[in-house]
Amino acid sequence: MRHLHLAKRLHGLRAQVLLWTVLPLTILLIVFALSGVSSHQSSMRALAIEENTRLVMMMAQLVAVSVENQALRTGTDIALVSPDTLNLDDILQMDHVNAITILVLMDAQGKVLFNRGSIPSDADLMAWDGVQPALRRENGALLSSSSMQDDVIAYAPVPNTEWVLLIREGWHSLTVPLIQFEQLMPFILFTAVAVSLLTLFFGVRYVVQPLRELSVRATRIGQREFLANSVVVSGVQEIEDLSRTLDEMARRVHSYQAALHDYAGEVTRAQEEERGRLARELHDETVQTLIALGHKAQMAQRSLHRDQQQADTRIMELRDMIADAIEEVRRFSSALHPHYLEELGLLSALEVLTKEAKAQFEVQGTPIRLKPELELTLYRIAQEALNNVLHHAQAQHCAVMLHFQESCIRLRIRDNGQGFIVPAYFSDFTRIGHFGLIGMRERAQLVNGEITIESRPGQGTEVSLTILI
Repeated sequence: MRHLHLAKRLHGLRAQVLLWTVLPLTILLIVFALSGVSSHQSSMRALAIEENTRLVMMMAQLVAVSVENQALRTGTDIALVSPDTLNLDDILQMDHVNAITILVLMDAQGKVLFNRGSIPSDADLMAWDGVQPALRRENGALLSSSSMQDDVIAYAPVPNTEWVLLIREGWHSLTVPLIQFEQLMPFILFTAVAVSLLTLFFGVRYVVQPLRELSVRATRIGQREFLANSVVVSGVQEIEDLSRTLDEMARRVHSYQAALHDYAGEVTRAQEEERGRLARELHDETVQTLIALGHKAQMAQRSLHRDQQQADTRIMELRDMIADAIEEVRRFSSALHPHYLEELGLLSALEVLTKEAKAQFEVQGTPIRLKPELELTLYRIAQEALNNVLHHAQAQHCAVMLHFQESCIRLRIRDNGQGFIVPAYFSDFTRIGHFGLIGMRERAQLVNGEITIESRPGQGTEVSLTILI
């Protein structure tokens, strides 16, 4: 259970920001700092070795020149010139003020001829790194780790003599004039920690907390508090955009629900009006016709005994009234449910419907029978659209086009009436009183159809329905 709780916490945004942003950035900065220090130290060591190599060779050359000058002044052989006769204190001057420098001039047997700085005994001196290569009359420099810190030992033979010159200095002291990169390491590590903390603060303040606020508002919207997201949540740009989108979605859902509420009320009212109309027509026409039929039947029965010719006339009138009653009932039945749609199909039903509405009917493609629910949807939408044309459009011409395609069927009803401004959202049709268009859309959605309405004031209206088959 604890493992599941830990895994859930690790999947949180705060942990993800820490794991994927702050922690890698901190590690990267620390690695950069350490690698920078190591690289800088290597560069400084190489610089110290190179500098002391040039320095020892230059000093060895100065000693050689002094020996030659002394031999010329005294007229003696170079090999017989004594170091004591040379002004070596002036010749072997070092400019490294802060450096602890040891300078040694020795002969081929390792005997110290001149020195500056504290040197060990001859036996210990011979154990120094670089002494043996120097006695072999080699020149160069190396790092020695025999002391508490690394030292640079540079050596070179004195030209035209059997002498060798050694210089030993701590390499750290040689780089004092330069900026010590490793001294910046605490600052770099502090910067890494500060940047990590700032990044974490930014993630929590501008990402985690706004997302939590959005989660709370989304929950309130789910509880039908649609205006809970009226104030934009402050955070990064993407979260603010998400907040605005959530607000717009909540307003649309609220508007759509209000539209459905109004539509349901209008449907209920229309249903009650239709029931009242049918009741009045049945009472005023069908019932009255049936009452009249009863009277006619009585009169015909009486005439049978008195006047046969009058009885025949009464019976003919009775048959006409029965035919009218039958036609009236059929009209009611057709208005309630088009039986000829099931019996003859969609094309015949649309032909009758468009003929009654005095509209042009056109069929394209190869007609096929569709599922009953699809044919009923197409018929009802065409019926509603034609009713709108007859009662609202004030159109002089109307055309119904049915196009059969391989993958879909398209129904278009177009008129040249007065038109109107189409709202941006379907839910706004209730605001302008077009409840029939809402009903058409609901019918289309029940069969996964798509309905579009194009209209402009003074330019007519076109209703287009597409259903996949």
